[in-house]
Amino acid sequence: MISYKKILGGSLVALGLGLFVGQSADAASVLTESTDLKGYAATITTQNDGTNVLTTKKGEYVLNEDAKIYSSASIIITLNNTKPVNVNSINAKHTLELRGNGEMNVDTTDDVAINVGTHFRAFKTTKYGKGKVTASAAKIGLNVKNEIQMEGGYVEASGSEYGVYSDNDIKPYYDAVLKGVSSNGTGIYAYRDIYAWKGATVIGEGKVAGARSIIAHIQAEDAGSSITGISHDINSSLSALHADKQMLRAYNGAVVREEYVKPDFKISDEDPLNLTQQYTTVARNMTNMANYNWSSTPESVYLADGGLLGDVAKPFKDGTVIGTRTNAATAVGKNEVTQLKKNGTHEVVFSGTSSHYIVPVVTRHYVDSQLEGNYELYKEETHYVEVGSLVKVDDFQLDFSWTESTYEGADKTDFIAEKNGTPLEINYKYIAEL
Repeated sequence: MISYKKILGGSLVALGLGLFVGQSADAASVLTESTDLKGYAATITTQNDGTNVLTTKKGEYVLNEDAKIYSSASIIITLNNTKPVNVNSINAKHTLELRGNGEMNVDTTDDVAINVGTHFRAFKTTKYGKGKVTASAAKIGLNVKNEIQMEGGYVEASGSEYGVYSDNDIKPYYDAVLKGVSSNGTGIYAYRDIYAWKGATVIGEGKVAGARSIIAHIQAEDAGSSITGISHDINSSLSALHADKQMLRAYNGAVVREEYVKPDFKISDEDPLNLTQQYTTVARNMTNMANYNWSSTPESVYLADGGLLGDVAKPFKDGTVIGTRTNAATAVGKNEVTQLKKNGTHEVVFSGTSSHYIVPVVTRHYVDSQLEGNYELYKEETHYVEVGSLVKVDDFQLDFSWTESTYEGADKTDFIAEKNGTPLEINYKYIAEL
């Protein structure tokens, strides 16, 4: 016979367990930097109510925009969340490895969003997934003291000074994508090499430079691999892709690409633009414009007389000019700076460019001052207008408001300015007391 005491005791134990289990999720606190994860493997998951939580064998923590992840030891974080997780910052004193297929956004007003004391391994072992991580901070989005290693996934970081900053090498492989964006500085900075291997993509964008290596190369290797540096200042002290002590390299079908956004030049149909003479940023990685094939979108620009000219019949605005070199063996002088092997390609792109094709318009103003029907040339002027623009005849009409006068018209109506060898002339007639 079971005693009343045993029944009561068992009920109390069950009740206690029930309360404990219920509280473990409901009472989980937001993770802060005061909690050291101490290198215990962590997994981020999404609960039924949409809450993202981080779990280690030591506890469970809620993640939201205020959460700060800190570990004093090397740590693996697996992103198994089905809803993007937003946190304030990540600070790993040693290696940080990310796995899984989830999405994480790290957004902070502090100086650094993700700070890593040794290696940053983002989806380095792709059998565990290819997730997505973004990081944004006041100064540096992703700061890594040793190597950045990727074999898949997507990582993008932004900051006012640097998007991505590494004191060692940057090594993405396969379909990994690494992007760094800086509003005022350099998109991607590495003390040593910046690589893209086996189809990887690296993109750096900044006001000063796109990507910069201090002591080593910027090198893309294998078909599908590319390293792109985007600069918003063609007059910067640094090139869009800038290897301080070495060079750019593109091997085995890979591409190294420099882009200058909204450069301060316009394409003329008369004065060849020599980019290597005019801009040190361009000349650093390109010795001779004649070693490159030149094109534009829309089609208009070509190389002639040592520089770029445009087809006056094809004016354009906000276009793109591209110089491309692939075959190293055809280089004039064999002294090009950027090293190409086995169909490696160097592209130099100038986006947001416009043509400036000018044509003169001669205006002659005839006045009948005696009211006798005899019109004599009073004034002749030459105006320069852009090809393709609308010439409004009345814009060049003289002002005789200071005297009694009548404007009798012109021999042309409004027209589009063309430069085809036929002079553009407008004749005006006035009656005026002079």
